Amino acid sequence: MWNKEKSVLLTQAIVRICYVLLGAAVIALPVLFFYFGKSEAFFSEFGKAVIFPFYAVLPAGYIALICIDKLLINIRNEKIFDNKNVKLLRIISWSCFYAALVGVISYTVIAVIYNSRLFVSFIILAAGEAFMGLIVRVVKNVFEAAIKLKDENDLTI
Repeated sequence: MWNKEKSVLLTQAIVRICYVLLGAAVIALPVLFFYFGKSEAFFSEFGKAVIFPFYAVLPAGYIALICIDKLLINIRNEKIFDNKNVKLLRIISWSCFYAALVGVISYTVIAVIYNSRLFVSFIILAAGEAFMGLIVRVVKNVFEAAIKLKDENDLTI
């Protein structure tokens, strides 16, 4: 039967797979764009437009993954309403906002340099990243309020 423990373990496994996939992308993307860039001009232009933003958000991606991993470890250890979790959620939200900012800047630069609206996906991704950051921020605020209530109740008893 499916339970909370299995769900947390599955999520943690997915996060750890993402570590590997992100690392593989660091190596594979330049190789793929170099290889395909020789045969098709689109891949050459696309590669130039995608590689820099990808490497710019890479640290934020790893930071978010590390924070999610630590958050899941805390959940497995039943440390739910803890100020450390609030700090982790805050870091995750700022990582999302940073990625959104890089997406908007990348789109703007590409639109100016290449005079192209082809990379509208950067704006769509940036909107998704900003929305995700907003959701995580709301969850962080809920956790802060819950911790405050818990602390007040602990003092009352």
